[in-house]
Parts: sequence; C-alpha cells; structure tokens
Amino acid sequence: MLALMSLFTWFEIALCFLLFIPIQLVLFVLTALFDRRRVVMHYHSGLWCAFALWLSPLWKVKIQGREHLDRSKPHVVIMNHQSLIDVLIAFRLFYPVKMIGKKILGFVPIIGWNLFLSGHLLVDRKNQKSQFDAIRRLETLLQKGDSLLVFPEGTRTRDGELGEFKKGAFRSASSTGTSLLPVVIDGPYQVLPRKGFNALCRHPIYIHILPPILVSTEDKPADLALRSREVMDAELQRIRSLK
Repeated sequence: MLALMSLFTWFEIALCFLLFIPIQLVLFVLTALFDRRRVVMHYHSGLWCAFALWLSPLWKVKIQGREHLDRSKPHVVIMNHQSLIDVLIAFRLFYPVKMIGKKILGFVPIIGWNLFLSGHLLVDRKNQKSQFDAIRRLETLLQKGDSLLVFPEGTRTRDGELGEFKKGAFRSASSTGTSLLPVVIDGPYQVLPRKGFNALCRHPIYIHILPPILVSTEDKPADLALRSREVMDAELQRIRSLK
C-alpha cells in the first residue's frame, strides 16, 4: 500500500509540474515587465505546490504561526532540510522569497525552467567565485526588499536532527540588518528520508513559523547561526513531544 501511495504521489507531483508550467510561461510573458520581483510567479508556484501536497495520501499538512509572515518587509527565512519535498513546503507558505539552489538544477527540465522564470539563484558549490557572487546578489536582493529562503544546513538531514548551520545566509542578514524568520518542519524525514523514493509510513507534515529574530549589522554571523539553531532545535523537539 505504501509503495502504491508513493507511486501515486510522485506521479501527481510530476503531473502538476506538467500542467502548471504552460501557465507559468504565460504569466511570465504577461507580468515580466511590471512584476520585476516575480511575486505573481511565486504565488502561482505556491498554488500548484499546495495542490500537489494536498493530493498525496501520505501526509496531511499542519501549519502554525502564519501571523509571523510579515510581507511588508524582507526577511531571511531559514528552514531545516529533511526531504526532497521541502521545496514544495517552502512554496506552500505563500510567502514570496528567492531561493538558492544547486546550479545543476537549472538543467533539469521543467524544474529548472520554473527556477529561472521565478528569478531564483543557482550556485555552483564547487566554484568559490560563484559562491561569492551569490552572496553579493543575496545582499542586493535584501536591500531591494526581497525576502530570501535558505536551508542553513546546506543539505538534507541524515538522521532527522538538525545539522550544523552554515554561516553564508547569516552573513548576508548581518551585513544588511535583515531579520531572520525561522521555519521548523517535521514529518518529511519520517515519510521520505534521505535515500530512496518510497515512503516509509504515513505521517503529518508540521510547519511551524516562529517569531522573527531581530538582527543588527553588529551581530556576528557565527553567533546568529548558533542562536538560530538553538531556537529551531528547541521547537523541533517541542513538535515531537506533542505527538
């Protein structure tokens, strides 16, 4: 039964991609001139991601803390990374952000097209110049009023727990004085761990949006990374204690 549910889930996610990408192309042509921040594109992507998550029988999405999604000013959204579906969850927030992805994703049909059309950043992690250029672009986007979403662990968790937080996003937040917005998720790891595509169980997906962490230009990136990880780890353990 789980194998059938997994097969259906990947099929319907792929189908949503195929059905929504032509509309995405039309929206890009219609809005590119006046919607430079690609907000319309982001909400459209959020719509199909929410639909794809809703269709799956493997999980039920439960969100808390929507009141912390302040769209009037930029934030650096930091979210823990548990599974392949985390990007769908990020769009499910309906909170316009620019995301950072691996450059190789730009060559993946449909997925890469969507990332390009929506103005997300693609970085070659093996190229130091590409990484420095990305940091400069991040800071420029923040100064222009765009919010960013990053997975500070840099990769998916191996055991369901939080890994060490890399300092890149916190350096951008500190240099621009942009508040951090922690988002803690749990459930994707239990359903779809790091290896394999078959679900291990049915499990709710919890998305908890925490109050912003205020940042000044005097804050050290290492201190921000440590403080953020402590806050998010405490919330992750609290979610699990309530099950």
